[in-house]
Amino acid sequence: MKEMLASLTNIKKNELVMFILVFLVAIVGMVLSYTNKQFYEHVYVTEDGWIEYLTFLALLLGSILCWHRANILKPFRGKFFAFCLTMMGFLFLFGALEEISYAQRLIGFETPEWFKIHNTQGEFNFHNLKFGDFKVNRYIFGTFLGILVVLYFLVMPFLYVKLEKVKNLVDKFAIPVPKLFHIAAYILLAIIVKFIDSSRKGEILEFGGCWIFLLMCFGPLNRQLFSRKSFER
Repeated sequence: MKEMLASLTNIKKNELVMFILVFLVAIVGMVLSYTNKQFYEHVYVTEDGWIEYLTFLALLLGSILCWHRANILKPFRGKFFAFCLTMMGFLFLFGALEEISYAQRLIGFETPEWFKIHNTQGEFNFHNLKFGDFKVNRYIFGTFLGILVVLYFLVMPFLYVKLEKVKNLVDKFAIPVPKLFHIAAYILLAIIVKFIDSSRKGEILEFGGCWIFLLMCFGPLNRQLFSRKSFER
């Protein structure tokens, strides 16, 4: 617990600057939702807008980070550790491509017939699929993912510092652990998003959540696990 409390003040300047920028975007979005909702919905968080592409960038950088770490740490941490990082990189990439519908609108390719039938927006992506009353975006990317985020940010870090078995398991699977600062940042983001007066508030949560998660991956509580400097060569 002392380690987690110490992490609250152990923040690098460039990391702090990035957090400030993320929250400025969120706060400006909240203000715009009251003062100019049309601008907020049709410019600020519109499809193919800069918020969407910044979210894509965060996820893309996350995949590159994981693959880079898998490559440089494989000789030290072993094949399984590198495999877990590689898979995490693919999860990041999947999220990034889903965010921009696999560049469909940018490239301009036609939506396959199956996706035209089952996708609520008629696009080539998986998070907008619908099968009868079952909406993938609501139940998988909404409810299920929301529960995972709560467990990840609010439960796992405390179990990690309290239970040696949990710590060993988390480290074995190359899972970065949030610091207290990251936990506080995500809670604050959720509060800001809650006060956004728009049905498109989720775009700000996605943007901020992805950047907080990326920054957490760069400097997690178990940062030593992902550093070659911790090994004697």
